[in-house]
This record gives sequence, C-alpha cells and structure tokens, in this order.
Amino acid sequence: MWTKRLRVLLCAALLTCGCVAPLTESVSPEVENFTETDAVGNILRIDPDDWRIQERFRNEVRVRPAFPNPTPNGIVSLIVEYNTTVPLGRVDVLATNTAGNPVFIARWSVNSSFGTEFYRLNLAPIAASGNLSDLRGRLFRLRLLDPFGNLITYGDIKFAE
Repeated sequence: MWTKRLRVLLCAALLTCGCVAPLTESVSPEVENFTETDAVGNILRIDPDDWRIQERFRNEVRVRPAFPNPTPNGIVSLIVEYNTTVPLGRVDVLATNTAGNPVFIARWSVNSSFGTEFYRLNLAPIAASGNLSDLRGRLFRLRLLDPFGNLITYGDIKFAE
C-alpha cells in the first residue's frame, strides 16, 4: 500500500517539476548596432536589442544606455536602478576582447535593494594589445551578470573613429 502511494507521489512530483519552463535569456548573437548617446546620456538613436533586461530581472533592475556611445576614450557611464526584494550583492561586467577572450571590466557591490547607482567603466581591457587605437570604429558587447553568472542585460559599445 505504501509503495503504491509513494509511486503516485513520485510521479506527481516529477510531472509537476517537468511542467515548469525554465527562464530563458534573450540574447542577440550578433554585435551589429548600438544605442547612440551623447556625453550626458541623452539617447540620440536606439538599438532595440541593447540594454533589454532579462526576464528573471524584469521589474527589479533597469539599466539606462551607456554614455557617451560612441566613446572617444574608452570611458563610459551607466546608470542602474535597483528595485529588488533582496540586494543582488554584486554585479560583474564582462566583455570580449579583440583576441576573442572574455575580459573582466568591473565588479560592483550592490548592498541596497532599492536605489539608483552611477558607474563609470574603463573599457581599456578590451584592447588585447593594450593599445586603444586597435578599438577605433569597432563594436563590443558589455554583459552585466549577477553573482551566479545569470545575465541581467547587455549592450553594445562603439569606439569612436
């Protein structure tokens, strides 16, 4: 009798778990366009693919487009708004360098669950050679990740000619 009940409960548990769809990330594989901004963050042209918040962070994190974009010197700013039930703890910013390798750009401590933060990023590590002139006219993708490696958002940055 107990064996039959156990089997029924096990089957019900498996069916319940199997019906839950995992959250998926919506990521464009191509770095094609960018959201153009001026030096104070005004948006001049929008790439609808940039700075979209992934489903698991919707209504909890908002990222305004990086500025200035294109960047003349590899320094960009991001404004991030947090509205979470529990602080994220940290956000890691990664990119892919000119050699095709992932590079660490920044790590931000996020100890508050509500508020707006202003961050400045130095994108020099993207130049594998260490020479910023290798980046002129090229597009690169920044990725913001939570402490568990989940993508929060991404956006493409252009280096000015």
